Amino acid sequence: MTDDEALKILVALADSTRFDIFRKVQQAPGLSSSDLKGEKSASTMSHHFNLLVDARVLHTVRDGKHVRYHIRSGTMTRFAEWTAEQAELATLDDLAKYIADNTT
Repeated sequence: MTDDEALKILVALADSTRFDIFRKVQQAPGLSSSDLKGEKSASTMSHHFNLLVDARVLHTVRDGKHVRYHIRSGTMTRFAEWTAEQAELATLDDLAKYIADNTT
C-alpha cells in the first residue's frame, strides 16, 4: 500500500459519521444506504458513502433497487500491514535516537 492510499483511508475514516458507517457495515455486511441513513440527508450520506468507496474502504453490490455496502477486506488487510510497518519504523527510529543519545 502506498502512503497516498493509506492517507485516503485515514481521511475517509477520520470523520465520525464515516467511521460509524464503517463500523456498522463491518458488524452487519450488506446494509443499504437507507439502513445507514439515520437522521442525515440523502445528499450528506451520499457524500460520505462516496468518500468511503473512493478510498476503497467499502464496495457496493447492487441488489434490485438497493445498493448494499461491504467492507473491502483486502484493502483493510493491506492498511493494517501498512500501519504495522509505520509503527515498526517509528519504534526503530526511537530506538536509534535513544542509543545515539545514550552512547558514552
